[in-house]
Amino acid sequence: MKKTGSVKLQTSQRGRKPALTEEDLQEIDQLIMAQPDITIDEIIEKQGLSVSDETVRKAVIGLGYVYKKKSFYAAERERVRCYGGERSLE
Repeated sequence: MKKTGSVKLQTSQRGRKPALTEEDLQEIDQLIMAQPDITIDEIIEKQGLSVSDETVRKAVIGLGYVYKKKSFYAAERERVRCYGGERSLE
């Protein structure tokens, strides 16, 4: 009351502050537009962020991007395919 002259609650100062600023989000958006296949770890490294990968992942999703892991097709997998006949158990 001494500073503002009002007894009104200051609700804007409550709660946990966001870990990423608007500037960080804009820079992440620019990075993704420049390199669409960039990984979360690469974003953290290039921006020099001190947040977890989950925080960046949620920010990427919040920006409207789809976060999807690359799945390997059969030709890209390292396992050997068995072409032998079925064995009978005796």
